[in-house]
Amino acid sequence: LIGDTDAVLAALVRAGWDETEILSAGSAAATARSFLFGSRYRYSPVSPLYLFGRPQDAAFQKARDDIHRRNHLRLWLAPLRHDGRRVWIGQISRDIGVRFTTSAWNLTTHAIDPDVDAERWYLAQDLAGVNPLSKYGLVGGVGVSTLAAPRVNAGGDPCFTDGLRAVLFIRSEPVPITDIEWLEWREEPMPAERDALLGQ
Repeated sequence: LIGDTDAVLAALVRAGWDETEILSAGSAAATARSFLFGSRYRYSPVSPLYLFGRPQDAAFQKARDDIHRRNHLRLWLAPLRHDGRRVWIGQISRDIGVRFTTSAWNLTTHAIDPDVDAERWYLAQDLAGVNPLSKYGLVGGVGVSTLAAPRVNAGGDPCFTDGLRAVLFIRSEPVPITDIEWLEWREEPMPAERDALLGQ
């Protein structure tokens, strides 16, 4: 995400994203209650992931009907600027379930949807819908991983991707959807091409 702090945070809030609570004994207890009773927890914390030698600077989520399912987004402020504007590196995924684990201090972890690219498109559409998105493009990322040879995250969940990263330019003033500029850095895979690429 490229944009000043106020513009980026305001865009996420307008799109219905809630900032998550910090991991603590209280938030862990609330997570456990939601897990046991299948209730919704709008501000459920996320575990820290590290980039630039530090945990995320901000974390947001969109809660669904219960604790088992949510979309969550972590953001790190990068040590660089683009045309004087802040650059945020993000990680987004969709939780599809909660399970007990002994590898986390709060004894729970989320399983993620293996199609991690779906959340990339979800965020772009979400931000376009509340009108701060001015430009959109794709750049090279981690490289392709397929259903036949997926990557595996720290929780053991498989994931597959076309390997591209989205770059979203966020402005503080409204931008009509018809005025969003497509940056032709990398060509967007068509659905059939993407399916073939990922071995589906």
